[in-house]
Amino acid sequence: MPVDPMSGTQLEFDVPAGVIARAEPTLLVERAADFLKAGPASSQALVASVLQLSAMPSAIADHMAVTLLREHSRFVRTDDGAWCLREPAAPAWRVQSLDDEPLLSALSFAVVDVETTGGRPGTGDRITEIAIVTVRDGRVQHVYETLVNPERAIPPFITRLTNISWDMVRNKAPFRDVCAEVVRVLEGHVFVAHNAAFDWGFVSAEVSRASGRELSGRRLCTVRLARRVLPQLRSRSLDWVARHYDVEIPEGQRHRAAGDAIATAHCLIRLLDDARSHGCERWSELERFLSTGSAQKKRRRPRRARAMPHPVERDTTA
Repeated sequence: MPVDPMSGTQLEFDVPAGVIARAEPTLLVERAADFLKAGPASSQALVASVLQLSAMPSAIADHMAVTLLREHSRFVRTDDGAWCLREPAAPAWRVQSLDDEPLLSALSFAVVDVETTGGRPGTGDRITEIAIVTVRDGRVQHVYETLVNPERAIPPFITRLTNISWDMVRNKAPFRDVCAEVVRVLEGHVFVAHNAAFDWGFVSAEVSRASGRELSGRRLCTVRLARRVLPQLRSRSLDWVARHYDVEIPEGQRHRAAGDAIATAHCLIRLLDDARSHGCERWSELERFLSTGSAQKKRRRPRRARAMPHPVERDTTA
């Protein structure tokens, strides 16, 4: 993947401005991409190569090619019916003028919080509650929230933390039944969360499991942003950041999806205001600002001598 020479961050050629859900690539799709690297090809040639089939009628080949590739944005069709790979978008750092890039104030944000049965979506943990708060023009505009049946037991320590019990979710819809609505609410917005990797990982895993589609789009972590604009805080936990900005989390709403997402949304608005004072008016400037902070090496403390006895490995009497 190409790297921005100014910030050192990896660049994606086809990153949408907001979240989208697109079909996950399959082995056949990857074969098609490899075949088309040599140049445009007809449906008959493409299908014959990808599926390793002999020549077939043009109409049948067209139908098979469209069925295989229509949900994958990497592929386009020319006026004469040939298939080819979409030209990659120009990297953000090659934009001729910043005027070509939208202001942060013109973007909309979907602030997400999930409660789960544990911390590992890849090993069976599932979402028990999700909230999505839409922020536009510096204001909270919409709140979506729902409990979710995780279709597995909720550990007692999770119930103690979130106050979400099995009795509360047993009659709720599983994620596959709310997936379409979740994707609809997310689409077109920048995905934001306090520790975004956690929430994105769970939502992505659930969407993939329920629909066979993958989420893609811009993401913003308010923990990372708080580290840069609030270096004076001892902690960048949601409690500390909310307290700094006088954002109140109602009693009983901490570690509940809506309570945390609404608080994060109000913190986001203030964090973006503070980021602008550091010259971040556009998305690329914000990315560079965040990357500069993450690239700085933390000063390592010298190790203390071990207090416990340890074996002597060399002569120290000289």
